[in-house]
Amino acid sequence: MTELLIESPRTGAASSYDPPRDTPALVLAWIRRARESQIRHYTMADRLTRCGRRLGLGVIGITAVTGTSAFLSLVAAAVSPDVRVVIGMTSLSAAVLASLQTFLRYSERAELHRRAGAQYGAVRRRLEAIHAADPSLHDPRVIDAVRDELDHIAQTAPHLPRSVAKS
Repeated sequence: MTELLIESPRTGAASSYDPPRDTPALVLAWIRRARESQIRHYTMADRLTRCGRRLGLGVIGITAVTGTSAFLSLVAAAVSPDVRVVIGMTSLSAAVLASLQTFLRYSERAELHRRAGAQYGAVRRRLEAIHAADPSLHDPRVIDAVRDELDHIAQTAPHLPRSVAKS
């Protein structure tokens, strides 16, 4: 058994790595990695969806309060300048939150992670079918095609932050 010492590009920490020795071991390693990637991308999609929902609810709430306050300030004759300043600041806050909602693209980013998770899931199921088959029937062309598909997903999938990548 030949162990390799691999340095992590993210942390710089060295860890040992024992590469798979045969096709069944390789398929099992790919199944594990595909499952981990699938779960992490779905986790990130859920996190982004929650953030987008919270920001959206904040925008709705502040906009509703601002609109109501602005309407009342027009109707009421004796509105103090302090109240008008508060209404103006609240309106500005709503505009900033709406801009952030557009800029951060939570929904779009969540969908990209959901798509990557689904792609990893599809490859994982394909690998599980290969693993369940008779090892003597493992066609190297099929293994190469799965490797190419995993490589393509890894290249096109959105980046996962360290907080999700470590979980």
